[in-house]
Amino acid sequence: MKYRLLKIPPLKTIEQLRKNKDELFEYLLDYDSSLKSTDSIEILDCEYGVKILYYHMKGSKPYKTRVYLNKMGDTKLLR
Repeated sequence: MKYRLLKIPPLKTIEQLRKNKDELFEYLLDYDSSLKSTDSIEILDCEYGVKILYYHMKGSKPYKTRVYLNKMGDTKLLR
């Protein structure tokens, strides 16, 4: 059985790159092998992090969703 190493970008990096969607897309291309240069992404704010939806070129529904959560110490869940 062959396993693929999953590289997870840090949330701080995602937050910094959110200001420029093109830079974030290029950054995610390096991390996620399923993301193609013809795809697009949509960034949604969540209560405890960021949700990124991946769309194919002419797709209306996302084919993949990634959620990047804040560190547990930064949330109100533990308080």
